[in-house]
Amino acid sequence: MNSSSNKPVVLIMAGGKGERFWPKSRISTPKQLQKVYSNKTLLRETIDRAATVTSLDRIYIGTNATLKKEILKTEKSFPEKNFIIEPEGKNS
Repeated sequence: MNSSSNKPVVLIMAGGKGERFWPKSRISTPKQLQKVYSNKTLLRETIDRAATVTSLDRIYIGTNATLKKEILKTEKSFPEKNFIIEPEGKNS
């Protein structure tokens, strides 16, 4: 058995339109792409926390197609296959 299969799978919810953190966030730079607590984006801080309990290949990001492009600009090393793209927003 592969030892990585014993590690948890992490899903980071990173969708949205940037409305709840307004005026700082916008559609192209929602809160998950903001640097709030440090010099890292909130998303990077979350990925780093998840990486303490699992491997990068077991971390997934749930987002929309537009934000995927923006996330990949800042998270160049994140595996593109680990995105789960929502077909439409459901205000969840």
